[in-house]
Amino acid sequence: MDQTERQIIDDLFAKLRQAEAQSGPRDPQAEAHIRDAVARQPAAPYLMAQAIVMLEQALAASQNQNQELERQLQERPA
Repeated sequence: MDQTERQIIDDLFAKLRQAEAQSGPRDPQAEAHIRDAVARQPAAPYLMAQAIVMLEQALAASQNQNQELERQLQERPA
């Protein structure tokens, strides 16, 4: 893991801390179910973090593309 990857993971957990601070009470049944699932599949947190990072990157790329297309559309003559 290089410094960039470490920063991406740190940023993800910073967002999770912020979400946790802003969220209401957690559902105890859902939390227990998740804990049991992670116990059965210990690699799940790693895979979930990887999926979240990939989805965030795809969303950012899509937003950038949308902004570029909107810019091009506004520059077109009427």
